[in-house]
Amino acid sequence: AVKISSSLHFEPFFVPREPVLQEPRHIDSLERLGLDLFNRSPGHGIAFLVATGVVPDYPVNINKFLIRHMANSDQYGDFLGADFAISKTLCLEFLNSLQLVGTGVVSALHTAFRDTSVPRDWLRVDRLTRGISHFWWQQHLHEYEMSRAEGGGGSARAGAGGSAASSSGAPAGA
Repeated sequence: AVKISSSLHFEPFFVPREPVLQEPRHIDSLERLGLDLFNRSPGHGIAFLVATGVVPDYPVNINKFLIRHMANSDQYGDFLGADFAISKTLCLEFLNSLQLVGTGVVSALHTAFRDTSVPRDWLRVDRLTRGISHFWWQQHLHEYEMSRAEGGGGSARAGAGGSAASSSGAPAGA
């Protein structure tokens, strides 16, 4: 059996770029300018923030920066739901960072949209909600398997938010 260390940090399909400019003396001005750009055009804003060295070119750092500096939540939600490669990468990291254990449908959605707005476009909403449901199920899989092993009838509860599985033992919609 192959044993993998739990200290590994894996970010799929992403090669970080080095900043072309580093001006520590002007970091506050560059942050404000980058956020202004993001709030008008998210892709351009992220490119500027990375190119100027304001934020390291890693999805976890980019997401934390945007949330911590209260980027426009409408733009952030729309961008996370977009079909661009960088959007998908940031969305994957964003969804992976959510703590959904013990939530039901409503509270999982509330958790996911606490720092971002629901996109205006239905296709983007669909991409995000599919991701939320995927990560919800991944985080509840152990609980479900334990329930099945104990002969709990195949129904795993996920807390006050509602039922986590259908009566057949599979997740709803599976």
